[in-house]
Amino acid sequence: MAGTEDQRAAANIYASLSSYVITASLGVIAAQAALATFVIDKREHLVWFYVWMISGIVASVVSIVLGGKGVAKIASGGFGGSWTLKPKEDFFNYQALFCLIGMGLLLVSLFGGTPKPENPEISRQIQRLNDSVQKLQGEVDGYRAQNAQLSEELKSSKCPQAGSRAAKAKKSR
Repeated sequence: MAGTEDQRAAANIYASLSSYVITASLGVIAAQAALATFVIDKREHLVWFYVWMISGIVASVVSIVLGGKGVAKIASGGFGGSWTLKPKEDFFNYQALFCLIGMGLLLVSLFGGTPKPENPEISRQIQRLNDSVQKLQGEVDGYRAQNAQLSEELKSSKCPQAGSRAAKAKKSR
């Protein structure tokens, strides 16, 4: 009976490994969705991007299906009392292979398409805003200098009456 328990434990390890590869395949599909959001926004002429992306998704889905078939073969054999690690079809190796192909196609799809050109109208608007901000900053600096000069005149002997008013205003605060 110990042999049967060992075979069952080994079959459980195979099934666990298969579920880990399924998780990796689902991660590849999620990464492809996130990548698609970025690429569609920032690139154009995306025919090859779509070809590689869809191929990667198909490979990942095939990997998931093959893993499920491998686990089902082990479980159905175990249900009959004969635990086997290697069904006639080698689903687990194909599962891992298709998962790796999906990852590779995800990386290849990164290079699909060409960068979108910058919108010249937006660039002109940004430049105008920048020029306006610089002009306003210059005006503010001029007003500060003028304010400082007027403050000095008030404090100087040129306007003694205004200087005493400023001193009185400071004392009252």
